[in-house]
Amino acid sequence: MPLFLITTLYDEGISPNLVRVVEAESALAVAAHMLHYSDSWGYFLYRSFGQDLPLGILTPEELLERIQHTSVDGDSTAQLRITPLVVQSLDLIVTTPAFQPGALFSDFG
Repeated sequence: MPLFLITTLYDEGISPNLVRVVEAESALAVAAHMLHYSDSWGYFLYRSFGQDLPLGILTPEELLERIQHTSVDGDSTAQLRITPLVVQSLDLIVTTPAFQPGALFSDFG
């Protein structure tokens, strides 16, 4: 089953409190889980949406769309992302960007 990195980041960067790795069929399955178990995901959702997330009426597709529009806004709003992971052997690691869709320009220096 694929792995996904779930992050909610302010401008300070990555912290162990703000990162989860989950196994799921798809990013859509992660979004559906977030909606169904919003109490479990509350910390991540609140940091990115505050009280502005209409739980109970959003579809997983709508949540994924909203997640893609989150961004870091100083210390007031966090960027939420669901990123598929590809595990690489340390002996075969490639660090050159793959220019994947949805990547940010800052990913490439």
